[in-house]
Amino acid sequence: MVLGHDPDGKTLGILGMGGIGSAFALRAATFGFDMQYHNRNPVVHPSSNPTNARYVSFDALLRTSDVISIHLPLNHATRGMIGRKEFRKMKAGVVIVNTARGKIIDEDALVEALERDKVFAAGLDVYEKEPEIHPALIKSDKVVLMPHVGTATVETQRKMELLVIDNVRNVLQRGSLLTPVVESRKSRL
Repeated sequence: MVLGHDPDGKTLGILGMGGIGSAFALRAATFGFDMQYHNRNPVVHPSSNPTNARYVSFDALLRTSDVISIHLPLNHATRGMIGRKEFRKMKAGVVIVNTARGKIIDEDALVEALERDKVFAAGLDVYEKEPEIHPALIKSDKVVLMPHVGTATVETQRKMELLVIDNVRNVLQRGSLLTPVVESRKSRL
């Protein structure tokens, strides 16, 4: 039997402290983590950093985190952001969680890091080449794989429907969206 690690006193590195990252930080704080984060810029509003997590550089987050949880959008700056070079900087035995976008992590590099015991475990619900999953990740007993089902609840679907209605209303009344559409039609094809 492989033993895990208690989170109490471990350093949690949150990569991306937007709405989802800050909500995650609030939930994770109850486990006794020492909290730090990296974002393009330090967050200034207290509601965006409800746990008073420390802002650190990307390099410091990689070097000092026991657990790294990814909460970033996929764009030119984040695509392939975590590869071989970044895994080499991480602490031995780090745990990686990616619920953001699969293409942020180079899965070949992740597999190598798992095989070398650089990464103790990984939790993924997004994949680099969705819907395909890297065969070595499927076979590994160090990886938990889930479908990307964060919005698969009655309540969340209802909130999403209401947001669409509010967006349409706002466009008709004011000519602008409440929430921007990030992906272009071309990128979805």
